[in-house]
Amino acid sequence: MQYPDWYTEYISVPYTDRFITVDGTEIHYQIWGEDSKPGLLFVHGHAAHSHWWDFIAPAFTDSYQVAAIDMSGCGDSGHRPQYSATLFASEILQVAETLSNRTVIIGHSFGGAMTRIAAHFHAERLGGIVLVDSVISETAGSRKPLKMPRLNNRYYQNLESGMKRVRLRPPQPCLNEYLLQHIARHSLKETDQGFLFKLDQALFAKMIEETTIQLPDAATMIRNLRLPKAFIYGEQSRFFPPASRSFLTSLFGSEIRKIPNAHHHVFLDQPTLFIGALKEILTTLPVKRS
Repeated sequence: MQYPDWYTEYISVPYTDRFITVDGTEIHYQIWGEDSKPGLLFVHGHAAHSHWWDFIAPAFTDSYQVAAIDMSGCGDSGHRPQYSATLFASEILQVAETLSNRTVIIGHSFGGAMTRIAAHFHAERLGGIVLVDSVISETAGSRKPLKMPRLNNRYYQNLESGMKRVRLRPPQPCLNEYLLQHIARHSLKETDQGFLFKLDQALFAKMIEETTIQLPDAATMIRNLRLPKAFIYGEQSRFFPPASRSFLTSLFGSEIRKIPNAHHHVFLDQPTLFIGALKEILTTLPVKRS
């Protein structure tokens, strides 16, 4: 297949694998660029992993040292017996602080929610946040525990057969099949029994409610944040119909970018437009630096 020049350029930029232990679990992240520059951290959505950013992150190495995290239970990070929002937020913050004490964090979907919570607790330690098509609720409610799935690890005879099982969630069309293939290729690991998905299939079922803290609803959390913040969403996202524009403006002011012809997985649908929009935001956002 003939790949676009921009993809070939970015995917060939070398990165370094690093690990940090957070609350007893090894957390993996990738690093591109020089450590003398400000930090920029990308956070994946649910059931995703750091390699979703392989063709996005290198576009920012001229100005930043860039990283992409695997939250616990995902990618090459360790699995936990239990997960929580504050644990994910702690993982994000601790990786961010290996880059800079004022790292800017980009969080997609579920990763955006965890980024928001990290900023809620530690705004003074971050440079800013950019949420990408991440659901914002105006109500705070308890989440019913999910039923533990039947854990029957499925092994695939070869990588290609496992890759065919990868699906976008929530479902949506995506014309850039080569990006989906790249993501799928990094979603499995080889074992003695065959290829196995890296994701902890019981991750959401193992998520526990916070009992020692009371988190405000997402909209209130964002309104109260005392750090630079911005929002990117897809024009065709199921979560942000046209009527939501005034709501987003009330939370983010003018720091909003709508990506045309894009669904929830914005940077898969329109990767170059996403890169351009994010670069524009990072140029205008009054990022906090030490």
